[in-house]
Amino acid sequence: MAVNRYKNHLVIYQEDKPYRGIVNGVKSLPTVNDQVIDARPPSGGWLKVFAELEANLNLLNQRQCMHAVLLMDFDNDFQERKARFDSIIAGQSCSDRVFLLGIDERESEDLKKTMNLSNNEALGKVLLEGCPDATTPTWQNIHLRCNVGEIERMKEVGVFGWLFLNSY
Repeated sequence: MAVNRYKNHLVIYQEDKPYRGIVNGVKSLPTVNDQVIDARPPSGGWLKVFAELEANLNLLNQRQCMHAVLLMDFDNDFQERKARFDSIIAGQSCSDRVFLLGIDERESEDLKKTMNLSNNEALGKVLLEGCPDATTPTWQNIHLRCNVGEIERMKEVGVFGWLFLNSY
């Protein structure tokens, strides 16, 4: 089922197939309103995720109910990826509705190993269960701490109020 573009919804641009597994885990949680999530196919690299964002900026600027999350590996260089993200959304009317999340490691698979999880869907469930409260031990992991600011931004603009079935 497609999302209703006239209601708040979240478009997810993801780097690769492991992120698809993470997103599937997120969508399978009973506390998540999966009907507001539009997970795009994996892009095939972080540069392509940014290219997808740039290709969709006009749409994001026009549709006030459309929010976006970019999921990517930061390859141990979060500051560079964040700077590139900030330069893309600078001055855009959608800048408060676009978020950058990822794993500050070479591969998302590295986090799965660090957390001793068997698959990416399990990782997605663990990540989202701790997501509304970015102070949980999961989000304080060395490879995830870089996301705390974006999670706070998502809370501030009310994303969790419609993304989760139990309001936060």
